[in-house]
Amino acid sequence: MLLAAIVAFGHYLAFFALAATLVLELTLITETPSVGVARRIRRANRVMAAAALLLLLFGFLRVIYFEKGADYYFSNTFFQVKLALFLVAGAISLYPSAVFRRWNSELRQGIAPELTAAAVRRLKKAIHWELILIGGMLVCASLMAKGFGS
Repeated sequence: MLLAAIVAFGHYLAFFALAATLVLELTLITETPSVGVARRIRRANRVMAAAALLLLLFGFLRVIYFEKGADYYFSNTFFQVKLALFLVAGAISLYPSAVFRRWNSELRQGIAPELTAAAVRRLKKAIHWELILIGGMLVCASLMAKGFGS
């Protein structure tokens, strides 16, 4: 019982870390971030990726070993939608992650990256979509918790 609570806590914590790092990235992205800000964005992006992996890990631990069991969840429409939203958000996150990774050589030299206004709009739009999809995941989780979708 305690282990189930710890795994659930890890799941929730990973979810909040994922959302928080996305909001942090969104607020820090500008056309001319300083070297320090660009490094914080990259660090937030790495934490976001780790949080996403932990969210998936703890989620599947809950599905397989705790809660209502894998049969219940995998046959639940809202669980399937929730997983699909997670995968779409993960696919969208590849674009910002790739942009931030391209900054490595500049940042190693102490040079701040420069972004065009269009690039900033694309990055912010991608992160906004990730946050919207995460909101959809919350709706699905709430519906599942109340027995809908079975």
